[in-house]
Amino acid sequence: MTEPEDRANEAERTAQARVRLRQIFVSFAKIGAVLFGGGYAMLPLLEREVVDRRKWCRLEEMTDYYAMAQLVPGVVAVNTAMLIGHRLRGFWGTVAATLGVVLAPFLVILAYAIAFDQMRDSTLLANAMSGLRPAVAGLMLGVAYTMFMRSCKTRLGTGVSLAVAFLTLVCGVSAVTVILLGVAVGIGWFVLEARRRP
Repeated sequence: MTEPEDRANEAERTAQARVRLRQIFVSFAKIGAVLFGGGYAMLPLLEREVVDRRKWCRLEEMTDYYAMAQLVPGVVAVNTAMLIGHRLRGFWGTVAATLGVVLAPFLVILAYAIAFDQMRDSTLLANAMSGLRPAVAGLMLGVAYTMFMRSCKTRLGTGVSLAVAFLTLVCGVSAVTVILLGVAVGIGWFVLEARRRP
């Protein structure tokens, strides 16, 4: 690693050491408050807050966090928040980020569940839900395109992206199976590269 990279990494670690738990909680609470459409809809919001605004990590690292968040059970939004919180402040950073990202959705879902019994036959509610579906689909498509373009920077990334799209969209292979295959391919590629090195 070169000296400029060492200095940049040291400056980044120093900046992260000054991050307060309250800042982590508030940032993720803002993301959680507008988290419509599931975990993947959060990714552009998360990048804007964590990478562009707060400078807590680099864009390449965010892609790695997305991948790691899918290797464990749970909601990808919460898993990603936990990983970033842990990077910033360890265990308590994980707690702050997790509480922040789930607080608003928990309260909204609780209120929604209570109100749903009263409004389940409402035409207005049905129309509102119908309007949200295409918006969420658009967000998901945008996230998929962005992550695909990042993966295409290498031949391996392009090949894996196209293979995953083919397996899930054409062959109907389960997402769990595809993720496990991806892990196996990554490990195999790493072993081959390690053997080629002198």
